[in-house]
Amino acid sequence: MVVPAPAHAQIDDTSWGITGGVSPQWSMPGSWLADLFDATALDVKGPEFRIGVIRGTTLGGEWGVSLVHKRLSKESTVEIEGSSNLVTVVADDAEMIGVEVHRFFPFARAGRVQFGANLGAGVAQLRGFVSGVQVGSTSTSFTLPFPEAFVVTGREIDWLPVGRAEIGAATLIGERLKIRVSGGFNMPGFQVVSLSFSYLLGQDR
Repeated sequence: MVVPAPAHAQIDDTSWGITGGVSPQWSMPGSWLADLFDATALDVKGPEFRIGVIRGTTLGGEWGVSLVHKRLSKESTVEIEGSSNLVTVVADDAEMIGVEVHRFFPFARAGRVQFGANLGAGVAQLRGFVSGVQVGSTSTSFTLPFPEAFVVTGREIDWLPVGRAEIGAATLIGERLKIRVSGGFNMPGFQVVSLSFSYLLGQDR
């Protein structure tokens, strides 16, 4: 007699879904990325939240588009040198809001666990308020909207590139939900750990 083995109803056909994630803290310590942002020194950090739509399968990879919100902690500082002055900015109530496209590539699988790379790129707008000091022939303190704080240096920084290159593991929970833990490069900095989910809305097979 032949007894059929139980099978899970995973979504093998490509389907649309929703995704979300959080990073407790991303950070950009030191000055190795300073030139990229026309700065002389950077020490920026904060939490991140993202939510969006995806297309993929439970047994394979996915791609998606997400709204990304990066909060800048009040300890974040940016230093920019102009032709005749030096501006040091400290985040008061500042944030970055943008859009990012990502792609998760699984390269190995063990049961219901996938191991892979998550790559993404996008752009974000600077928003909120910062306080700072402009040092030239005199020293002046100010509180300004985030982008306007840099105009005094002769630079305009309204938009910044964002992106990620992470290594992580995704676990299939039930038939539609995947939970992924990852870490790595998170433009404009690094993150030790990121937690995200993907939920597919397609028909079970």
